Amino acid sequence: MATIAAMAGIPAPPNDGISLLPEMTGKHTQVATRKYLYFEYPEKGGAVAIRMGKWKAIKNGLKKNPAAPWELYDFSTDKGEEHDVAAAHPELLQELSNIVKKEHRNAHINEWEFINPKISKTK
Repeated sequence: MATIAAMAGIPAPPNDGISLLPEMTGKHTQVATRKYLYFEYPEKGGAVAIRMGKWKAIKNGLKKNPAAPWELYDFSTDKGEEHDVAAAHPELLQELSNIVKKEHRNAHINEWEFINPKISKTK
């Protein structure tokens, strides 16, 4: 929301977002106020991703395998995400798992829920 508002040149409505426009345009005038960015994607089998500093972490196929392993990439040396370094950073993987526990909100549409799939919603 904040990014779209910045692109439109208008104030963003109250929300917890930050504008990514400076990153997108190469004008790093805004100091990031977040330690990490957290994403969930119900598409393609369900995935979570976290960007934190030089790291990008992702778990894919969570609908079929809720215990899917983390993939971890160091963007400072591997922008093409060719070298998964997760095995070398177990302490970081635990921190990432804690972020998922903290940030996940149950989906309002049952079919989209892949982190806590046993949560049933009644109509």
